[in-house]
Amino acid sequence: MRASPWRSFEDPSSSLRESRRWRDPLEKALRPENIQLRDTNMNEEKTNDAIFLLGRAIEEAGIENQIATFLKKKFDEKHGGSWQCIVGRNFGMHLDCIEFIHMYISKISILLFRC
Repeated sequence: MRASPWRSFEDPSSSLRESRRWRDPLEKALRPENIQLRDTNMNEEKTNDAIFLLGRAIEEAGIENQIATFLKKKFDEKHGGSWQCIVGRNFGMHLDCIEFIHMYISKISILLFRC
């Protein structure tokens, strides 16, 4: 007897395997140790703080909008001023700002800046 090409929806183990197949690569890609610094004009203390906070944001928030909100709030609290943050996969930019840091993790770009 041939096996059916249709997967049974009643088998919970098959759906668990399926979801892990898609989730695991994302979790592996979005690890804090995969953060890459692209460019910055900040001092070393703020740069290290931004990288550390991005790692925390990835662990706690996960999605792009929440990562941006987390970074903005933490930098506003710790470094004062009005910080802005853009997190995304495809955007163009041209900024005249006082301080900025541009980081990558996997294919996600993070731009944190103060004008």
